[in-house]
Amino acid sequence: MAPGRRRRHFPARKGLVDCLESIDLDLLPKDGERALTELANGNMVIARSKNEFLYMLDFDDQFHMFSHTPGAPGGGQRQFPKDEKHTATVRKLIDISDAVYMATFDKGLNLYGVMYTAEEGILAMFPGDDRESDGVVDFGMPDD
Repeated sequence: MAPGRRRRHFPARKGLVDCLESIDLDLLPKDGERALTELANGNMVIARSKNEFLYMLDFDDQFHMFSHTPGAPGGGQRQFPKDEKHTATVRKLIDISDAVYMATFDKGLNLYGVMYTAEEGILAMFPGDDRESDGVVDFGMPDD
């Protein structure tokens, strides 16, 4: 794993998904082209700005976007055609985000369960209380 990256494996929540599969989370660079590549590979790209999450998927020749603020009862959902204008918009969203993550998951899982599990995992790894330390990875062992 490259320096500066965190990778964690989170079990999918029971009750939110039928199968007890799991998702993998990766911290991605803020690179619009890389995000578009991951979307084309069927992965979920998650952009975070402060405490707002934007989940992006690429399927049915459209960009599907879901927004959510942790603790809020609901969120938003939009679909856009995969044209030049909206591809540029995805690149720009990645560039202006505070952080970008990727979720790899079994496509048979409930999508909302995947988003919930990803959000909980991201908040566990990067709580957002200290933006400077959220970008720092410390693999040190505790002193005995």
